[in-house]
Amino acid sequence: MEISIRDDLKKLTRDLSRLQKKQIPFAASLAINETAENAQAALKAQAQKKLDRPTRQTIGSFRVGRRSNKNNLVRNVFILPWAAEYLKYQIDGGVRTTRGKGTGVPFNQKLNKFGNIPGRKKGLIKKKKQFVATIKGITGVWERFGRKGKFIRLVTAFETRVVYRKKFNFYKIVAGVVSGRFNKNMNTAIKKALATAR
Repeated sequence: MEISIRDDLKKLTRDLSRLQKKQIPFAASLAINETAENAQAALKAQAQKKLDRPTRQTIGSFRVGRRSNKNNLVRNVFILPWAAEYLKYQIDGGVRTTRGKGTGVPFNQKLNKFGNIPGRKKGLIKKKKQFVATIKGITGVWERFGRKGKFIRLVTAFETRVVYRKKFNFYKIVAGVVSGRFNKNMNTAIKKALATAR
């Protein structure tokens, strides 16, 4: 995603003197850095509203890159790769297909506050009475319950095709912050740059 601020800079610098214009790259770098951090904060706030009980790790995956300077007027806003791998379905929607047994979809069990299957054990089998099987045409994790494990119930089904709808418009959030905050940040940065001009 690329957002240009050239037109904004032209408007903001139209009435400045030559000396003042020399400070523009420095001011622009300040404004870019501030705006990128504004976008990062907005992404974290919107993620908590739009995503289903995101973990602290997911919220913390929204990052900003190396700070801009007057010789490199760029600063990236991005998602850490491990989180981007699953957030891309919340951002773009689409169909997720899985090889092998498929993606685990929980049934008949309480989820933790983050919407995940609780339990310290890794994997989808969390208890001794749980096992993987295909019963009545349904493949998944089943659990024995009742007296002497007389009954069984499905706790996690394996789905090889899961459809996602767009929930979190990453691009729109960042573009909205740039549109709403850059000019204000630039005006503040120009005042600061002019105050330190030599």
